[in-house]
Amino acid sequence: MAEQPSWSVESTARHVEQIVEAAEHAAEALRADAEARAAERIAEADRAAELRVQAADDEAEDVRAEALAEAERVRSAALAEADQLREEAAQAAQRARYDAHVRARQLVADARAAAREVLQDGESLSSNLRELADSLRVNAARLLRDVHSAHAELTARLDRADPDRTDSPLPPPAARRGSQEPEIPEFIPPTGR
Repeated sequence: MAEQPSWSVESTARHVEQIVEAAEHAAEALRADAEARAAERIAEADRAAELRVQAADDEAEDVRAEALAEAERVRSAALAEADQLREEAAQAAQRARYDAHVRARQLVADARAAAREVLQDGESLSSNLRELADSLRVNAARLLRDVHSAHAELTARLDRADPDRTDSPLPPPAARRGSQEPEIPEFIPPTGR
């Protein structure tokens, strides 16, 4: 084999060394580039994550604000409805009080009218009973006079029929007329009219 010149081995070695060095530089550049791109992507992912977190926070804040607004709307509606129910209840209670007052006044008026009617009926009945008592007294007195008169006439006839009779148990008619007539009993106590 023929011997190659030394310049070529050295030059080849230098050339290989340059190639290796260039490859190392290229590898270093690729690695740096890959690291830079990875760092960019990580930063981009961090920014995207931050944006997503911010968007989620914003959305949560919106949902919270909407929930608060809805809760306030529901609360306001409930308060308005409660106020309306209170007002309706107060009006119903006032109507019931008024109706009860009117009914009570009507009942008192009816009771007074009934009491007046009872008083009038009682006074009328009392007056009628007084008139009946007066009439009965007058009729009793007449009846008693008629009985006395009939008795006196009958006794006089009997005396005329038997003039000799002296044992008459009754006094003569003249003496009987002067005697006190029996009292007619009072059925109703006298009143102060």
